[in-house]
Amino acid sequence: MNILIAGGTGFIGQHLVPTLLDKGHVVYILTRQDGKVSTDNIHYIKWLGGSLPDLAGLSIDICINLAGAGIADKRWTEDRKQLILDSRVDATTELVRMIHTLKPKPRLLINASAIGIYPTSQTTFFLDTEEHVAADNFLAETVISWEKAARASGIRTVFTRFGLILGKDGGSLPLLTKQFSFLVGGPLGDGNQWYSWIHIDDVVGAIVFIMTNERIDGAVNVTAPHPVQQKKFAKLLGQAMNRPAKVATPASMIRLAMGERAMLILKGQRVYPQKLLNQNFTFKFPQIEAALTDLVKE
Repeated sequence: MNILIAGGTGFIGQHLVPTLLDKGHVVYILTRQDGKVSTDNIHYIKWLGGSLPDLAGLSIDICINLAGAGIADKRWTEDRKQLILDSRVDATTELVRMIHTLKPKPRLLINASAIGIYPTSQTTFFLDTEEHVAADNFLAETVISWEKAARASGIRTVFTRFGLILGKDGGSLPLLTKQFSFLVGGPLGDGNQWYSWIHIDDVVGAIVFIMTNERIDGAVNVTAPHPVQQKKFAKLLGQAMNRPAKVATPASMIRLAMGERAMLILKGQRVYPQKLLNQNFTFKFPQIEAALTDLVKE
């Protein structure tokens, strides 16, 4: 298939694109970066320069939108929050405009999203087969606007609501392992918050699975089927790293250091990937123990 990707040079894209190429697909990557050299199976298209790129004569089967400024890597100043929102909505709006110019239209848009749309809770199980009232915070507002922009595509659209993505070279894991480098790992706050996590390999696997399964539509929770509370996550992470995990860090100290962004690790949702499981998607890493062992091994 011919696959058009926005944000293909980011963390998820760096893992997804090689998999797509290995499967024989041709990938077109929308990028702001100059100097990217195209080959037979991967083509770079300059975009977000004020005008739509010329895609005349290009037949695209599937569009994947992964574009957006990083959420966890910098403090949430008002300017940063505006960038996080605008980078997602603007890129999605531009991609939707491109979809409407393509003839024939692609048959599927996979649009990145986040479980941050759900309220934080220690008791509720959030399923993607049910309707839930969105949270009232910055993350939820961002996701709502993000998904709304994608709905204008007029084609089948899947919102991949990612949880905490764990990878050796990106995602949430570097932030969560930092304290262990100073031998002070352990519970963050009270440690009872839920971490709905997923290994980067399963993120890639889920996207490829959605591409070939026409019965999947709308919001899809892209999380492992066994979320864990943070205190258990910290204990298992310490074991995998051969580090002690007994030093609790007070929530007040984390908020002082991270500001509003601290909610990413101090709050959480218990999310379940019901739609993927209903369609018999097989997780490579359904349990956190195996995922952490794989990711922190030498």
